[in-house]
Amino acid sequence: MSANAAANKLNSSARPAGMEGNEQRRKVASVLVALGPERAAKLLKGMPPELVEDLAQETASIETLSPSEVKSVLTDFAQELVARRLMAEGGLPYTIDLLTRTLGAERAAELADRLDPERNRRFGYLADAAPELAAMVLAAEPSSLIALALAHLEPSQAAKILRALPGDKQADVAVRLAGLEHVHADVVGELDDDFRTRLVPLLNQPISAFEGVDLLVEVLHSSSQATEKAVLDRIRERDKELADKVRDALFTFSDVKRLDDRGVQEVLKVVDTRDLAVALKEAEDDVAERIFRNLSERARENLQDEIEFLRGIRKRDIIEAQKRIIEVIRSLESSGTLQIERESGDDE
Repeated sequence: MSANAAANKLNSSARPAGMEGNEQRRKVASVLVALGPERAAKLLKGMPPELVEDLAQETASIETLSPSEVKSVLTDFAQELVARRLMAEGGLPYTIDLLTRTLGAERAAELADRLDPERNRRFGYLADAAPELAAMVLAAEPSSLIALALAHLEPSQAAKILRALPGDKQADVAVRLAGLEHVHADVVGELDDDFRTRLVPLLNQPISAFEGVDLLVEVLHSSSQATEKAVLDRIRERDKELADKVRDALFTFSDVKRLDDRGVQEVLKVVDTRDLAVALKEAEDDVAERIFRNLSERARENLQDEIEFLRGIRKRDIIEAQKRIIEVIRSLESSGTLQIERESGDDE
């Protein structure tokens, strides 16, 4: 240990007043005696004269220290000195101080949050919430404040929340994000505290999750063909992509089993045999059974042989073949050639 470090430690330890001060000075004096006159003299040179005088009186009152006492005194002092150096020169506080002096307070605070993720992360409660929920809660806040909060999250987390914001808000927040430059750390801290107080209770509320498309499909399955068509047409006027998504979900290849035998036979008259073989390559057993039982024995054997000899068929090819067969089924339904079984046929 350096003489300056030891002197500073002894200096601070010997300064307290009162009974505690007397005990501390006695302890420091014991260290000086244990070190011997030559080393003790080097340490005393770095102390104020009045403190040297006080310590001299204490050392004079100590006649002898046994070898075990010398070892104990010096061991305790060395441990305290090492602990003091670690606290003063290492760890996160030292790092933050170094970063602040080098990069400024704001950048230092950002890096400190990354160095110690558990250290009261800025806006961490937004990152921990589901992006859709965080976006819903943030949507009522000014765009400038949302942008500032997102700027303190990991880019991937911020992107998910930004994507979930309403269209107009999303664009405005994006512009604000792009324009961010320098914001005082105190302002960031105040916003974080405000959001934490107001928004965390909302983020912790239980939310019921609904799959909107699945729910609509379930409703339309219980409606008539006319109702289904009217609803899809209205959706398509506003959102073609959503209408296509609902339409695809309304009838999948697995729903072939919803057709009666006459309907399956009508489909088999017009579908391409190659498409049928590819579509059945990974079809559910009950779907394959429904199709096979509506074929003649010879046609069934030929189809089974073609399926058996198919090699190197990609999943994408199977999906595309199934889609083409679904289009045939929908076309036949629209023309009135077949009917898809529904839970209810009324318009109510």
